[in-house]
Amino acid sequence: MRVLNHPILKRIIVILIVVLLFVFIGYQIWRANHSTVVTETSTYASISDLIQAEGIIIRDESLITQNTPGVIIYNVSDGTKIAKDSVIATVYDTAEEAITHQKRTQLEAQLAMLNELNDAKTTSAYINPDNLDKQIYIKMYSMIDAIGNRDREQIDSSKDQFLQSVNARQIATDQVADFNEKIQSVQAQITGLGAEKGTKKGEVISPASGYFVSAIDGYETTYPYEKAMELTADDLKTKKSQSSVDQTNVIGKICDSYNWYVACVVSPEVAARLKPDAQVSVKIPFASVADVPATIVAVNQTDQEADAAVILQCNYMSNVLSKVRNETIQIEIQTYTGIRVSQQSVQFQTITKEVVDENNETTVVTKDVRGVYIVYGNSIKFVEIVPLYSDSHYVICDPNPEISMLMTDNTLKLYDEVVVGGKDLYDGKLVK
Repeated sequence: MRVLNHPILKRIIVILIVVLLFVFIGYQIWRANHSTVVTETSTYASISDLIQAEGIIIRDESLITQNTPGVIIYNVSDGTKIAKDSVIATVYDTAEEAITHQKRTQLEAQLAMLNELNDAKTTSAYINPDNLDKQIYIKMYSMIDAIGNRDREQIDSSKDQFLQSVNARQIATDQVADFNEKIQSVQAQITGLGAEKGTKKGEVISPASGYFVSAIDGYETTYPYEKAMELTADDLKTKKSQSSVDQTNVIGKICDSYNWYVACVVSPEVAARLKPDAQVSVKIPFASVADVPATIVAVNQTDQEADAAVILQCNYMSNVLSKVRNETIQIEIQTYTGIRVSQQSVQFQTITKEVVDENNETTVVTKDVRGVYIVYGNSIKFVEIVPLYSDSHYVICDPNPEISMLMTDNTLKLYDEVVVGGKDLYDGKLVK
């Protein structure tokens, strides 16, 4: 007790308390006027407004039957446009004859290609290595695109064209003298198959024009094509079983109309964003990388609080799409391009402004304005934004908003340093 009552000790304690008090006050003053903030640079970006749903593909499909017994060889590939009365397949008496015909056709095509390559040095299309290099790259990218689209027919075709260009370059640059040895080998294989190409027993003729598909899935008549636009959400929600199609003599189908439908069920909130006649894109991520242009032809809903059946009409077809039936789809309503900022950077500030109307009368308007803080010199400044689209992560802002529509004199610009983190933000606050 006597130690604590010592005058010198009391003076030291008082001095320490005063110093700590000044340090605390000084820190608060510094913190209020010198704050380190976290920023990110505003950049241009595009964001798509996507709706995901389970889609059902509805086509105008007619089954093709084989009336002549025997083994068939298809003359056309899946997804090919064919005319009415054209030959879809050839019927042979036995499997051996069918296989012989198929092998002969493939070998004859290979022989024709080799003969063409052998004449490469006298063919203007093959004498320029630079042109051949361009062809090789084009055909290589075509093959990569076909692989991405999971299009087997196009993959095989692109692969053959790619190899032909590579071999042509070898001829043109004297890396290979000729393909005589290979030609003789192929000719020997053709001779070994015998003179007969196989006895053709009959042909399968297309009953209509349209897209040919060799496979059937049993759902061809589940949703009548002519009533597709009348489907309701309850229709699509009801689980459908495969129809009892006798597949014994069925060898494929014709999609009779070039227009086909995608039907899906969406929530009331999503339905409110979809309008008939609107142009959209349909993505089918697990079937094709290509976007399919589509038109919204119906939004069938009993009332505004109920789920809706959305019907989209498409007219683009490919080998892969011709086989799709039930798939997860994404409907791209619109793509927005502008200046992107993080959602966490958006702030609101009450702004009062004098507005002169068309009668030259001045009124005072007060609004809560959406904006962001940007670093301006050694301080921060509030600038207004005009959102075009926003999600949980980002906001896409109009890069050129109407100045007359703004409540402030400043708006967000490309490459502004936008504040995404900091405390006690306000106009004019100093930053390090």
